[in-house]
Amino acid sequence: MRQENDSYIRKKSGLDKIASTNVRRNYALVAKTVKKLKKPVEITVNGRADLIIMDPEIFEGLMNLIEEYQDELAVAFLKMKKTPLSLFKQVNFLKMLV
Repeated sequence: MRQENDSYIRKKSGLDKIASTNVRRNYALVAKTVKKLKKPVEITVNGRADLIIMDPEIFEGLMNLIEEYQDELAVAFLKMKKTPLSLFKQVNFLKMLV
């Protein structure tokens, strides 16, 4: 999926990676490439993970999935007359993300 203009993105196991220096120098090109890839890209500082960037549409889709999962868990809770502690913790964790 790489082209000549996005050779600064390194493909390794897991997420594609880009150095923060390249983001600073080529922001417009990086933004265009990340949107085209349709997946998260890891920004590194001194070779270590610092941030993850992604297309806003992908982010919204992930947030919608989390909300749907929360709704499904809530329905499962209602069907069960008692709430197992592990499921309760999952719902609370997911609420922090939204």
